[in-house]
Amino acid sequence: MPKKRFGQHFLTDPAILERIVDFSRVGAGDSVVEIGPGRGALTSRLARRAGSVVAVELDRDLIGPLEASMPSNVRILAADALDIDYRTIAPAGYALVGNLPYNVATPLIERFTAARRAIGSVTVMLQKEVADRIVASPGGKDYGPLTLGVGYYAEVEAGFVLKPGAFSPPPRVDSRMIRLTWKTDVGDAPTLMAFIRTSFRSRRKTLVNNIQSLSGVGRDRATRALVEAGLDPNVRAEDVSLETFRSLHAALGAERPKS
Repeated sequence: MPKKRFGQHFLTDPAILERIVDFSRVGAGDSVVEIGPGRGALTSRLARRAGSVVAVELDRDLIGPLEASMPSNVRILAADALDIDYRTIAPAGYALVGNLPYNVATPLIERFTAARRAIGSVTVMLQKEVADRIVASPGGKDYGPLTLGVGYYAEVEAGFVLKPGAFSPPPRVDSRMIRLTWKTDVGDAPTLMAFIRTSFRSRRKTLVNNIQSLSGVGRDRATRALVEAGLDPNVRAEDVSLETFRSLHAALGAERPKS
């Protein structure tokens, strides 16, 4: 039986399973890491398209049935997806595919991002609310640090929406597929990410009010930087593009809030 503590909702629609594999663009010879194989419905389809599959499953009651039913090019790894070293789990350049548990989707994406040099692409199913935040555009309520954090490191492709009836048991929310391909011209940017998080600290405040707390900035300097960037001094963070955030961060040299 599906276990609530693992957030298990098993896909049962064959047409949707095939559609997910198509969306992942996995092909012959590819190495695949699948997060949360469950009963193996998606795993077996990935195995037919790919050269090899490492399926990461936390529920030990599912390990035996998976090992007994999967083809020889599938290896079942009994592990918590939050504890894996994604840099070494499979040959570099592998495709990561999965139906992510909704309660740990964001920290998992952060781990994928940290190991992006080993991962060729990421195709995952998320709670639609989270996926919509990742694919959001400036100016909306969904746009925020998650949008910008993922968008800085990856090209994001919005996929199709899945209704609760596609699962057993059905979740209470819609789901959505997304696909990430990593940008090759960006490096780690912890201070930029910290600057962006500070910019959204209070969404009801203007950007100036949020970033004036940063060390060495202050209100006057923050206002001048916005004007020089062609922004209204009363702009809110949700209306500012990633490129403009990068320019503001570089101009202000802002790293951390004052203690």
